[in-house]
Amino acid sequence: MKRITTTLLALLCCGAAHAAELPADFATHASIRVSEPAPYARLALPIDAYLTARSPDLRDLRVFNANGEAVPFALIATPPQTRASEQQRALRWFPLHGETSTSGGDLQVDVRRDTSGTVVSVREHAGDKHGKPLRGYLIDSGSKDAAPAALDITLGDGVSGFHRVSVEASDDLSQWQNLQGDAVLAAFDFNGEQIRRERIELGQTGARYLRVLWREPAEAVPIAAVKLVSREAHTEAPATVWTPASAAQRDAKGDYVMKLPTPIRAEQLRITLPPGNLLAPVEIATRNDERAPWQRIASGVVYRLTGDGTDRTSPDIALGNSVIQHLRVHADPRSGGLGSTAPTLQLGLTPQQLVFLTRGSAPYTLALGNSKATPAALAIDTLVPGYGQPGAPKTADAEVSFGPQASAADSSSPAPEAPANTRKWVLWAVLVAGVALMAGMAWSLVKQTK
Repeated sequence: MKRITTTLLALLCCGAAHAAELPADFATHASIRVSEPAPYARLALPIDAYLTARSPDLRDLRVFNANGEAVPFALIATPPQTRASEQQRALRWFPLHGETSTSGGDLQVDVRRDTSGTVVSVREHAGDKHGKPLRGYLIDSGSKDAAPAALDITLGDGVSGFHRVSVEASDDLSQWQNLQGDAVLAAFDFNGEQIRRERIELGQTGARYLRVLWREPAEAVPIAAVKLVSREAHTEAPATVWTPASAAQRDAKGDYVMKLPTPIRAEQLRITLPPGNLLAPVEIATRNDERAPWQRIASGVVYRLTGDGTDRTSPDIALGNSVIQHLRVHADPRSGGLGSTAPTLQLGLTPQQLVFLTRGSAPYTLALGNSKATPAALAIDTLVPGYGQPGAPKTADAEVSFGPQASAADSSSPAPEAPANTRKWVLWAVLVAGVALMAGMAWSLVKQTK
């Protein structure tokens, strides 16, 4: 009995192993290159992935390791990119003299402004400058809206060593607010090499005037220039990926049509017209198959205007998030059409990112093209513990490479069925064998009870 049970379990395990998905079950394969060792890898899906999948939701996407084992993965939206830009602007500056024992607040200056409020001169009280050391500099940022993030102070020729300074801000040259109590400037020259630290970080402030006072040493050194550094953060939407440019075909009614190898979720339509002065209102329609009626989903005006030395083209047409395989462009006949040469059409979408566990050995393979596959993606929080939080596991960058034939794959061609058929017969054989073994076990028990 024990031997029979062991045999049955072995056969069932064998059948389960054969039931696992294999790379050969998918029509398209693309190689993945991971940049560095890490528990996870992430890549942006190219347009080829969408054009070779059997479903617009990528339910037939899989990742396999070098041993042909499927590895867990997640699909996530591509986040927007935040880029910081930095601008520099030269500022006017004025020397400040005073006793080294006095605080910065005891420094006295006379200020003259023009009608716009800009400082045109700073004059110290008569006799104050004479014989008194240089304490620092008054800087006019030029505007209360400048919002400086940093100051670049170029130290004068021959200046060396460390210099500790403080920076204060004011709108009226009377009330001052401390911005930096202990900033460091430094300059060293030796043996043809230089070390410079001439930037003081201030954070965001809308003050018009800045005062830089030397703390150690107490006497200021000559400077050559002062620049205001301001920073702005720009959020950019994820880049759109486009289907290959394809010349539209004209149907019997004179409309322009295009058919994709597989349905995709498209967000934008790009219509490129031939050279010349062309303009036409258009209606965009789609349908699920060639026998279904057309459904209007968008409209717009397309144009290409030349003749004045510039080439003006119409913007892309928004499609929402429509599932498209068959597309039709109908031009308003009152405009005279879109010319004798057919326009080129492209569909655009925001690609998703693929994150997968680097289980097993490389190389890893991205597989698509199996109409019978069911969704296998995990939630990103399930796949990566602590995702997006400090201390989360490292995720390496990766790239995927499709062959030149990938985007031209015909969705009507089924995925390879031989492995699936083989597994089906193996599973039937295992079930029949299991039933037979169970029957044998039952018969043996009956005989023993007699």
